[in-house]
Amino acid sequence: MYGQLPFLIDPQNHKEKKAVYRKKYDGSLAIFNLMIILMLTIFYASVAEAQRLDIFPEKARIHPKLESVLTELQEEYEKNTVTGQEFAMKRDIRVKDQDKVTVFLISEIGQTTDAIDKKLLRAYGANIIKSADNVLKADVPINRLQQIADKVKGISYIRLPDRPVPLTQSQGVSLTGASSYQSAGYTGSGVKVAVIDGDFAGLSSTISNGELPSNVVMVDCTGVSCISTTFPSETGKHGTGVAEVVYDMAPGAQLYLIKMDDRLDLKDAKDYCISNGIKIINHSVGWNNTNFYSGECYNVNPVCTADNAYANGILWVNAIGNDAKRHYEATFTDSDGDGWHNISANYETINISATAGETIKVALTWNAWPTTNQDYDLYLYDSSLNSSVARSENLQTGTQSPTESISYSVPSTGTYYLSIYKYSATSNHQLEVYSANHDLTPAVASSSFSNPADARGVMAVGAIDYWYWTTGPQESFSSQGPTNDGRTKPEISGPDYVS
Repeated sequence: MYGQLPFLIDPQNHKEKKAVYRKKYDGSLAIFNLMIILMLTIFYASVAEAQRLDIFPEKARIHPKLESVLTELQEEYEKNTVTGQEFAMKRDIRVKDQDKVTVFLISEIGQTTDAIDKKLLRAYGANIIKSADNVLKADVPINRLQQIADKVKGISYIRLPDRPVPLTQSQGVSLTGASSYQSAGYTGSGVKVAVIDGDFAGLSSTISNGELPSNVVMVDCTGVSCISTTFPSETGKHGTGVAEVVYDMAPGAQLYLIKMDDRLDLKDAKDYCISNGIKIINHSVGWNNTNFYSGECYNVNPVCTADNAYANGILWVNAIGNDAKRHYEATFTDSDGDGWHNISANYETINISATAGETIKVALTWNAWPTTNQDYDLYLYDSSLNSSVARSENLQTGTQSPTESISYSVPSTGTYYLSIYKYSATSNHQLEVYSANHDLTPAVASSSFSNPADARGVMAVGAIDYWYWTTGPQESFSSQGPTNDGRTKPEISGPDYVS
């Protein structure tokens, strides 16, 4: 069962109070029902103030130019450094030396990053890393975030960089018939293939064991520019595993392993591929909240990057994702007028079962791109439904994107509850929710892919279980199309559940 939102926030004192569960009672138990009705009547009277369901506290503490979690981060650091660091860890925010955080600074509408006052930005202690179009990436002091938002000209919005989500890799040389091609001499010889990913741990042992060739080219695009590297301090092996699959399928190809960490890095990686004559890109990575999953190019998002690669003669192959059970979509519905989205007639939350130590990561967007004044918010409640443990309350006043996101490190095992609130919108929009690490209840499999699988220049790949390769169907968790503008996805599928 998925739960009903039991809490509202009193606008007078901002304290969370229990509201009353709406329940249906069996008319055959007349006496019992009468007792319950009397009890509820007394209870309703005692909490009448908390049932003003059309009122919600003003987001006065949220800066209009800051992602709401950045406002919270600065407030926590201003209490003391330890509290700030604990908050950052709980919200999966990477804090650098000298208490700096990497952010994207978005220039004002219609302007490039040239409009941003970089001299003043540096004077506030920021270290500028790179920029493209209207997005500038910089490390900024946490205690100067609001000051930078207020004082530095040319900035429309400041937010955390997009984080890519690794998607499962697989191999299946014999199943796909690749062995027959290899026997006939088609091994990929003379073709340059890039694996663009976020993690390449264990390369040295992988090469020495013969799982990868010794002539792989290793490139790091996470800094100011793309540079040669040996990946000495990697922790994740996702990219390494993907590279092994490519090598199994095309052992004669020249492999380039290119590391990225956000969408500006991804653009740099693509530009590197164009400059070096690479003709095939594998990107087994997904991105959320960079468009409305209709193949639109906004603000140097992965769709822009993939389509530009295609325009330059590169085949971009992208995993469609594993989100059929981690995706929810619906048109916002408020059947009882309390401002909360109704998942069904009687429930206002989406369930997530999580284990202590795991991180719940959820992204919400709605069909009001690229900027909007239609404002929705996202909340995560704890297992006992006693308090909101994380919230995303970005202001949408006309210059911000229609996005909210939550990242929360779970302290105890249990069920957690997502809820969506219409803070200020003139119509009911189509909602898209993605969970990076956990299944959602309920979930919607249709249109459950991530970016840039929706790009017109991308070949998207779904998954079929190894044992059912000749008959199908696709895996129950494999993301599905169509795109939100009606195009068929994926274009092809590959085997999974193998070594």
